[in-house]
Amino acid sequence: MMRFEGKVCVVNGAASEIGRAVAARFESEGAVVVGVDIVDHDVGVNPVRADLTDEEQVRQLYADVVHGQGGLDIVYNNMGAMEAGDLSLLNTEIATWHRVQEANLTSVFLACKHAVPHLRDSEPSGGSIVNAASFLADVGSATAQMGFSAAKAGVVQLTRDLGVHLARSCIRVNAVLFGPIDTAAQRAVFEFSPNALEKRLVHWPTGRFGSLDEAAATVAFLASDEAGFITATALPLDGGITQAFTVPES
Repeated sequence: MMRFEGKVCVVNGAASEIGRAVAARFESEGAVVVGVDIVDHDVGVNPVRADLTDEEQVRQLYADVVHGQGGLDIVYNNMGAMEAGDLSLLNTEIATWHRVQEANLTSVFLACKHAVPHLRDSEPSGGSIVNAASFLADVGSATAQMGFSAAKAGVVQLTRDLGVHLARSCIRVNAVLFGPIDTAAQRAVFEFSPNALEKRLVHWPTGRFGSLDEAAATVAFLASDEAGFITATALPLDGGITQAFTVPES
């Protein structure tokens, strides 16, 4: 398939494993990809280093993309950061809370805010925004990372509002509720105690991590014209975790 031939795609948070996988999927289907991250990287035709929580840097990166590539069609916001100090409400410092909200929610807000005018002005007008969220936005969690979960819930609501607001402009906005995807960072989450992963696997209906290929394919589907009647939606990619009540096998 060449669903993105001639399309200009910005992948924000491109240096991560999921960001790289999505960028590679877009490129394999004909897209011109511009990768953006706060660290040096080599993703896309013109890798950009930018702080996605800095409004002027975000505004400028889109202006540069449109100037250099002639338009903008797709934006994938892969921003997501956890902090060790993001614990339960009673044990999280306010500075940690602010950093987590900035990295996970404010960055998506700015990326959408400054992308939309270019999506409207490109020819043809319209396009697709896909935001990375988390299944934790859809459930109550007994473990920590309350700031992260709250931020991702904010991303889901922002996605809904934008999707409805922009529907008549032919700009679709959707989110992916990521469950555990097989990345080094995700596996590191379960290294805090012996058997931590094994204790959780019994509650995962598929009994496994999602693959990078599955993550990239899901984002690509939502970004493509095949999903042309889907907007303001948060699609779970969690192997059924949020829909299941499971118990260990005897």
